[in-house]
Amino acid sequence: MRLSDELQHDMLLGLCCLPAIIAIYLAGFTFDRVPVASVIAGGALTLAFGANKTWGDSSFSLLLTTTLGLAFSSWLGCLTGNVLPIYIAGAMLYAGVYVALADVDSSAWWMVLQWSIAYLVSGYYAGNLEHALDRAALTGCGGLLQMLFLYGVFRRYPFHLKDINPRSWLTFFNTTRQLYKRKIHLRWSIFWALLSMGLALSTVQLLHLKNGYWAGMTLLLCLRNNYRDTLSRVQARVLGTLMGSILAASLISTWHNPLFLVCGFITAGYIAFTFSYSLISKSYFVFTFFVTLMVVFMISSLGISQAGVATHRLEATALGGIFALVAIVFTRLFTRRQVIKR
Repeated sequence: MRLSDELQHDMLLGLCCLPAIIAIYLAGFTFDRVPVASVIAGGALTLAFGANKTWGDSSFSLLLTTTLGLAFSSWLGCLTGNVLPIYIAGAMLYAGVYVALADVDSSAWWMVLQWSIAYLVSGYYAGNLEHALDRAALTGCGGLLQMLFLYGVFRRYPFHLKDINPRSWLTFFNTTRQLYKRKIHLRWSIFWALLSMGLALSTVQLLHLKNGYWAGMTLLLCLRNNYRDTLSRVQARVLGTLMGSILAASLISTWHNPLFLVCGFITAGYIAFTFSYSLISKSYFVFTFFVTLMVVFMISSLGISQAGVATHRLEATALGGIFALVAIVFTRLFTRRQVIKR
């Protein structure tokens, strides 16, 4: 497939993910519930990033499992966020599972990353059981709504995805889960991922950084199997975050109204998840740049200062990148020592 063919494919698939997000925000403006719409859109947006993926050659398996995991992780994050040590312990557990699946299955690895992000974010919107259930329901509804839109898309366009087959999902899920149990082994990378996540979130609290969940997200997003890849990701993510934050803050300070913020979020989001399908390997910096625009526009639409959002994101991103490097360096050192002893 030529690059131009890839771009056309990605742009079409990306466009097919937009209607659900636009419909959510139209409802939010109509009923004056833009903050609620933003939470729902978060669930729909996550599935947009996974629209080109399959799990066990099935798009339905990946989309439904991702949606259920997002809802559960949002619920759990809201509850554990009330007690910081438990919240950090939960984040460490997510980090361990994420790293454990790195060499087992790329689709499951991606899903756990999305669940981890949902958990980290929801912890900063902690509340009682009712609040947690509401956030989980809103996030899950966003995912299900995106699935409804994509259901028709997958049947009409050649996206190289298997047809949706709900009846076989549960059997596939149970079989796959048993298979993973035999493939997952304890490694130094898991230990250092756990420890680095705990240290990153603890440092966020000690430094009183706002929206510190970005540190944990950056740690997971940048952590790869070798030092060079991790370092490259850290550099690209910090630089992309810096440039995206500067541009977003400048645009929002010039045109600060709810409609512009939502349109900016949808436009940047479309470019970001379209770029993630096949071009992300070509430039992680560009991808991070548009993701930063998307996030700053989205959070600013909730009434939070755009300058504060951009600054906090950059600080936490740099911190998370540092701990990603710490994790990979110590994993490398201890792995080599173990090999030498043998």
